Amino acid sequence: MRQTVWCILAVCCVIIFSIPVLGSEMRQLRQDYTINIQVECIDTAIDIIRQLPGYNLDSSANFDRWHRSMEFRRRVSGDNFRYVQEILRGLGEVTFESESAAHLGTRIMDLDLRIAALNQELERLTTMMATSTTLEVLIAVNDRLSTVSRNRDELIGQLNVLQVESQGSIIHIYMFENLPYAPPPTPDSFRSRIADRFGSSIRNTRATTETFLVGVVGLALPLLIWAMILAAIGFVTWRLFGRKMWSKMKHKAEPKEAVE
Repeated sequence: MRQTVWCILAVCCVIIFSIPVLGSEMRQLRQDYTINIQVECIDTAIDIIRQLPGYNLDSSANFDRWHRSMEFRRRVSGDNFRYVQEILRGLGEVTFESESAAHLGTRIMDLDLRIAALNQELERLTTMMATSTTLEVLIAVNDRLSTVSRNRDELIGQLNVLQVESQGSIIHIYMFENLPYAPPPTPDSFRSRIADRFGSSIRNTRATTETFLVGVVGLALPLLIWAMILAAIGFVTWRLFGRKMWSKMKHKAEPKEAVE
């Protein structure tokens, strides 16, 4: 009877002391929060967000003539979640807001148990491989060992992802700023279009003329230099050989004129 009472008391103590541990595992909560905000100045809002607790996972921007927007995906710890939420709500007019939560404790516990079972199976398979003597058993054990090892690695990867997600909440922030509307410019009148076209024609004609004159001047200088060089060569050639050749030709022509 005493042994039964002591066993019951031991079981109750184990349950009592395990409740806080199980509770902490069950309280592993990941919150997802999405908010769309219309702000007056998006640059000021960006500076405020960068000073908030947590860190950005990614961001994107879209700036054009009439619309500016910025999107953040930020990880925030559970202790700072509500504080960051209130700061974001005060940045401007909230146009959309949604919040969801996922309890990750049970999923983490399930993965831990499955990984522990696979580790035990790996130990048994390793022992079987060391003690087996036939080739068929070795092949079968090796195949099963590869499958169990692969499954365990996949579960470990899932567990790592869940542990990272349980470390903080994800906040999706979308901010946009609508710039003041400016009416499109009115079309020019017929007179102004004719004047612009005439002025453009004059400018194009002047530019074409200037280009032509610059080209002529650029060609005239080399031509002038070559003309001077050829004139000098011709003058020197005439001085050296021209007179003698002319006197010979004149001397040959004189008897023919006398006979006639």
